[in-house]
Amino acid sequence: MKYKILIIICLVLFIGCKDGEKKAYELKKEPELAIKNLSDTELKKRLELIAVEDQTLRLLLPEVGEKFGNGSEEEKFIWSLIHRQDSICLNSTIKILNQYGWLGKSKVGDKANQALWLVIQHAELEQQERYLPLLKESVENGESEGWHLAFLQDRILMRKKMNQIYGSQASWDKSINKMKIYPIDDVENVNKRRKELGLETIEEYAKMNGYVFDQKTME
Repeated sequence: MKYKILIIICLVLFIGCKDGEKKAYELKKEPELAIKNLSDTELKKRLELIAVEDQTLRLLLPEVGEKFGNGSEEEKFIWSLIHRQDSICLNSTIKILNQYGWLGKSKVGDKANQALWLVIQHAELEQQERYLPLLKESVENGESEGWHLAFLQDRILMRKKMNQIYGSQASWDKSINKMKIYPIDDVENVNKRRKELGLETIEEYAKMNGYVFDQKTME
């Protein structure tokens, strides 16, 4: 299993470098040609590939942590690759968003639509705030999942050290060594807001993920 992980990492590095060099050359030669006038099918394929690129290394993290230990040099190396790949994915995704907007499920399918959310939720705060209105409009039009909006909006608020709205985010509580739901604004009505986006109750969500839901003791 250890060798399988190393082989995958090497392939990612090799392909990523070659692909990155090729893309850099193409974009330098014709900055706009690579993204303009793409068909829905081409956009679907591009975004589905971006989803794979965003998730593959992250899916290896539990195995790497179990094999080498949390906080190990191997785990840190995986994270360095993830951050590098996130930058590549974000660059491609922003060009698509700026040219075509937040592409909905009816246009490119569920997986490609979700790829937009995956990349933006891993982006810097500035980018998250910039594209949040596009996602919100897409959700209101039934073209994106409600939980995409809940997760992104809550993540933005948490990063700004503000109370979240839907209770989708949790943080590690050292005093109990467990993940605890991050503080929620107007917690008494959180389930009403969650229901509007098609989400389960906050109690069900916490139980399903093994999170502690105790707003009274949140600091």
